[in-house]
Amino acid sequence: MKSVPLYLRLAPVALLLFALMGTAHGAATQDGPAMVGEATLVIGVAKLISADGVERTVERGSAIRVGDRVETGAGGHVHLRFVDGARLSVRPASRLQVENYSRGSDASALTAIKFRLDEGVVRSITGAWGEAERDRFRLNTPVAAIGVKGTDFVVKSDGETTLASVYTGAIMLTPLDGAGCQASLGPCLNGSEKLLSEDMKGQMLSLSRQQSTPQLVPAIDLLAQRVARPVLAEAAPRADVVPKAELAPSANPVSSRSDGVTEKTVVSESRMGEVVASQVAIATQTVAPVQPVVVVAVAPIVTPVVAPVVTPEVPVVVAPVQPPVVTQLVWARLATVAADGDTISRSFAQAVQNGRQGAVGNGAYSLYRDVSGTGTAMLSSAETSANFRLAGSAAQLVWSDRGRDIYDAAHVDKGTLSVDFAHSTYATALDVSSARIGTESVATTGVIETSGIFRGQSGNVVTIGALSVDGKEAGYFFQKTLPAGQLNGITLWGR
Repeated sequence: MKSVPLYLRLAPVALLLFALMGTAHGAATQDGPAMVGEATLVIGVAKLISADGVERTVERGSAIRVGDRVETGAGGHVHLRFVDGARLSVRPASRLQVENYSRGSDASALTAIKFRLDEGVVRSITGAWGEAERDRFRLNTPVAAIGVKGTDFVVKSDGETTLASVYTGAIMLTPLDGAGCQASLGPCLNGSEKLLSEDMKGQMLSLSRQQSTPQLVPAIDLLAQRVARPVLAEAAPRADVVPKAELAPSANPVSSRSDGVTEKTVVSESRMGEVVASQVAIATQTVAPVQPVVVVAVAPIVTPVVAPVVTPEVPVVVAPVQPPVVTQLVWARLATVAADGDTISRSFAQAVQNGRQGAVGNGAYSLYRDVSGTGTAMLSSAETSANFRLAGSAAQLVWSDRGRDIYDAAHVDKGTLSVDFAHSTYATALDVSSARIGTESVATTGVIETSGIFRGQSGNVVTIGALSVDGKEAGYFFQKTLPAGQLNGITLWGR
């Protein structure tokens, strides 16, 4: 048998590589845009919308082409693998478009990798093309341009705010409306950019439409923020929530007396008979004719009842306890209009007044504090411990109805916050209620950094916040995951 030459045995492999790489330039073929990747995992509801508007359901093995938009439902989750080995995870309730994915066969300058995340969360792991040409990779959101440096990173966008965290490598985040950022590739360098690298532990980047530069804020798990909640058919109150019973009547009723006001005669009927008999006996001993004894009725003697002197009660007016006034900390909201029941957050323009700087944030709110005159935001307190009083709060329950997020106002009924400055720890507890869930306890303990930023997690409850520089004020946001949805809120505390 004749042996087959090596070049003939390798010919099919070469043809396959040429098909994957040589035609993946973004150039159109007779069947439309080139295939640049495929779906390797599909969970829940997800769909693909091509550049010409044709919609199809995403399945494992579905081809991904330039111009395709991937949309996931509330419980949808799609993994994509591209021709250069790059991987991308599209999380629930997200919309991602593949704007470009190409590489020239002999001119590296033609490499172009570009995504657009309109809403939701994605995790991206750079492939061979992105590693080789890092200045040609770009992921845009409605407000940010993100360039990479050989990176595994996560981005969350809600249209108004972008949050980004890094597992490995580094990213450069720049406001998208900066000069030349919209159409360019790679990192956009115009003086407004901010770098985030894997060695900057515990931090992530945050940028909203109202900000001119990105901010470094304490990191939270972005992949845990869009966990699919159960779809509930109706918003009726839970059957297992029993309304609080009315207070029972007083257990100390006033007793009544039945004999205390009875009028009594001094002489009884039997005593009256004795008096008459004695009068008769005396009369029979005299010589004088017997005169008839006239019995005169003795009027009863009534002992007057003296009513006690009652001094009119003067009502005791108890002045309501006023909540403490907080001036060094301000919550800035990303939304233009405050949510129902939110009376403590302010616009970003108001929050950044007087030189306040961002301390912590969760994508919907950011806590700003006054650090003027300190030179640094280091916590300074000579006390060993302190108890804080609740100055203000806002909360809501977020739940899903047929893939649509519903926001119900909730109320913080009471709360406690104690800080142990000596051991850099804190403990807090809240009672939060709404018509849908009744009353839920939100309680955590955690550690306080020297900067005054603190965080803690107890089971399904997370709190992250900050103290004022002098340790007199505090603020934190909380999150509790429930079967009925997710309970979120912000608080301010003073002394």
